[in-house]
Amino acid sequence: MKYVIVGGGIAGVSCANEIIGLERCPKLEVVLVSGSSSVKSVENYRKIGQYGEKFDVKEADSSEIFPDKRFKFLHATVTNWDAQKKQITLQNGETLKYDKLCIATGSRPKLQDELGSDSRFLFLRDTQSARELQNQLGNAKHLLIVGNGGIATELIYELKNVFVTWLVRDAWICASFFPDDVEKFVEDRLLTGRSGGKKHDGVQKHLQYSTSSMNAEKSSEKLQGPALGPDWCSGIDFGVEASGNSGKRSVKILRNSVIGNIETSEELVVEYLDRSTGVKNSLKPDLIIWAGGVVANSEVWREERSLETAHNGGIAVNDACETSIPDVYGCGDVSMLTLPESSLWKQRQLWTQARQLGEVCGRAMAAGAEEARMQNMYFELFSHCTTFFGLKVGKMCRNKRLTKTKIVNETTNTEVDK
Repeated sequence: MKYVIVGGGIAGVSCANEIIGLERCPKLEVVLVSGSSSVKSVENYRKIGQYGEKFDVKEADSSEIFPDKRFKFLHATVTNWDAQKKQITLQNGETLKYDKLCIATGSRPKLQDELGSDSRFLFLRDTQSARELQNQLGNAKHLLIVGNGGIATELIYELKNVFVTWLVRDAWICASFFPDDVEKFVEDRLLTGRSGGKKHDGVQKHLQYSTSSMNAEKSSEKLQGPALGPDWCSGIDFGVEASGNSGKRSVKILRNSVIGNIETSEELVVEYLDRSTGVKNSLKPDLIIWAGGVVANSEVWREERSLETAHNGGIAVNDACETSIPDVYGCGDVSMLTLPESSLWKQRQLWTQARQLGEVCGRAMAAGAEEARMQNMYFELFSHCTTFFGLKVGKMCRNKRLTKTKIVNETTNTEVDK
């Protein structure tokens, strides 16, 4: 049996791990194809309560993660897929046949294809773009940060010596993680910023890099490495003084706002609409950091007309990660689960769910869909554990509103009354 997995992020690697763990056949062949020379894996996995989980993330060479001789790693990009022949074509013209295929190609930032060549735009999504961020900060006086998720929130908290405008489409900041009644607590932390030191004093507790990954070649416009995760900012120096700012730090928040047009011919001009008032305004930043919405990396797969896709371009899968094509599966950010609407669970583009979906997908591929369903409790209740501003955050979700948010001081391990 030959399994081919496309994607070297948490979802793809978790899928490969599950297959290798379940399949005992010595003739088993698991091939992982990734556009990045390094892959990400889960370490130190631990349960928190009945539904929560926490783990560390390691980025390293595939040989460090998969010593099994039945595993093969290919650093390549898929350019064509023939579902009838059960084969994919790589950028070097090589064809690769499979018995079962897992699509775990992740996502990329919106507008990257249109604006990615402009050096005044930084699409903060993968580890390579995070390293580029430090190089760009020294020349910027005014940053525009677009996005209301965890990456944007952590970035604004860490930034020093620069004027920041934060544009969010929601009515309150950090809406992806906190309900509106916690906004004042979050805003006070963000406006003050980190007063000294670095997150975890420069030690990355969750994300570890090997030498090979730090020297990885720059990705092409459509070739995205594995996404950022916990503590991505620990290894970046945010204390670089931007030219002409004299050590000042200022944060302006534009809530309920959307970008209408971006002029890039000479001076960078961003036109935006304040949806609460209907008033149009403009900004002239030196650098735009896009840490917002993403789109599924599904173009090469969607060329196969028999493959069902969701409204957002993601690949439609069921609760066993099966697609509309036999022996083809999908997991991670590239997939969209077609489950009945639930008040207790919602699909989110988080590493927690990437790991869970990868595990379910690998089990379904190796042991069958029914076996995967019997052991799967992940879709019963949404839960996510992370850290913000040195505080542990645990969340449980009821539809779009968070019914329970627990914030704990990471140093004293005492609960913050919010």
